[in-house]
Amino acid sequence: MWYNSSTVSSEKSILKKGTKHYPLYPSDMNPSLLGKEKVSDSTAAFHTFSDEENLLEFALDSLLALTSAAAGSIFLWDDSSKELVLSIARGPYLDKVSGARVKLKEGVSGWIADKGLSVLVKDIHHDERFKEIKRYRTYQTPSFISVPLLAGNKLVGVINVTERENLISFDEEDFDRANTIAKHVALALENLKTKKRLRKENEELHQSVANLNESLRQQESLVSIGKLAANLAHELNNPLDAIRRFINLALDQVMEDTLAREYLLKAKSGIRRAIQIIRGMLTFARESAKQTTRIAELHTLIEQAITAASQDQTYDGMRFEKEFCEGRVLVKDTGLWTVFKNLFENAHHAMSGRGTIVVATHRNAKQVVISVRDTGCGVPNELKGKVFEPFFSTKERGEGTGIGLAICRDIVDRSGGEITLESTENEGTTFYIMLPYEDGIEKL
Repeated sequence: MWYNSSTVSSEKSILKKGTKHYPLYPSDMNPSLLGKEKVSDSTAAFHTFSDEENLLEFALDSLLALTSAAAGSIFLWDDSSKELVLSIARGPYLDKVSGARVKLKEGVSGWIADKGLSVLVKDIHHDERFKEIKRYRTYQTPSFISVPLLAGNKLVGVINVTERENLISFDEEDFDRANTIAKHVALALENLKTKKRLRKENEELHQSVANLNESLRQQESLVSIGKLAANLAHELNNPLDAIRRFINLALDQVMEDTLAREYLLKAKSGIRRAIQIIRGMLTFARESAKQTTRIAELHTLIEQAITAASQDQTYDGMRFEKEFCEGRVLVKDTGLWTVFKNLFENAHHAMSGRGTIVVATHRNAKQVVISVRDTGCGVPNELKGKVFEPFFSTKERGEGTGIGLAICRDIVDRSGGEITLESTENEGTTFYIMLPYEDGIEKL
C-alpha cells in the first residue's frame, strides 16, 4: 500500500509487495540499524490519521519494516462480546487467521490480553510461559513479539509480530520498538474514538440548537398572531356590534315571510360567524402564548378534565370509561387539561351528546400514549389532514370556531409530544397523544 506525502514523507512510505513489506529507505541502509529517531518519526505519523483502518495498516507495516519481520497481526478488543477480533494481518498465513476471534486466556493473544504484559519470545519451544498454549505449527520461526495495546488501564487490543528475516530471533531492540509503537497506536486509537464521539455530540448539539431556533421562530409567529388577533378584536368588535344591533332593529321593522327579512337574517348569521372567528383567534392566541410549564401527574390531569365535563349538564347522556396504566406518570404540562377538555367536546359533538368516551393510557420505555376514543360520526378521509389547521371545522356553519384542535396540537407540541388521529366514517374517532415522561423530560 502507498501512503501519500501528506501523511508520511516519501522516505518513510511503505510498499506492500506480496506478503513482504519493504520500507523505502536508501538501499545501502539496514532498517534494523536506523535507530530510535526512525521509530519516533513513524509513531508521530500515527496521530495524523483520521481513519482507523489506515492507521492500523500503517502501524503494522511500520513495525514489520522496523523489525525486519514478514508477518504480523493486530487484534482489537470488542467490549460487547468480551473477545479480541482480528482487525488486520500481514504474512503468508492470512487464510488461517481471517475473521479470527480470541477470548481471554485463549492462545498467545488471549494470554497477552489477560495478563496485560508484553513478551519477547526467542524460542517458544523452550519458553515455560507458553508450554500449554497452542500456536500454528506452520510458522517458520519459533520467535515472536506480542504486545498489548493499552490506554491507561483499558485494554484496546494486541499487536503481534513474527517471521523475522533469515529466521533469526527477535532481539531486545525489536522488543523496545514494538512496545513504543504499541503505546502510540493505543493512544491514537483512543483519540480517534474520542474525536468520533465528540463529532457525534457536536452534530446532536447543532440539531438541538436548530430545533430550539425553530421553536423560537414558531413562538415569535404565535406572538405576532396574538398581537394581530388583539388588534383585530379591538378594531372590529365595536363596528360588528353596531351592525348586529342595526340588523336587529331592522328585523323589528320588517314583515314576516318577506325577502328583505330573509336577507337580514343571513346578514345576522354572517355577523355572528365573524364574531366567533375573532373570539376564536383571541382564544388561540391566548392559549398559544401561555408559557407556564410544570411537571404534573398525567392521570390526575385526566381525572380533573373528566370531572369538569361530568358536571356539565350537556354531558348527562355521556359516560366515561378509563383504562389507565399502573403507577404515577409524570409529564411536562403546558396546558394538557385544555387538550382533554377540547377532545371531550369533540367526542360529545360527534356522538350528538349520547355515548361513551374511552380514555386509555399506555406506557412504554420512552413515552406514554393517551388515547381518547368515541363511537361518533367519524372524519372523512379527505378531511383527516386538515383537522388540526386553525379555523377548520367539520361542524355545521356557526356551531364551531375550528380552533380547538389547533390549540390541542400547539399545547402537545410545547409539552414535547405529538397528537394524531385515526378515524372511520360512521364508526368513530380515536385521538392519540404521545408524550415523554419521567427520565424523558427535563425536570423543572
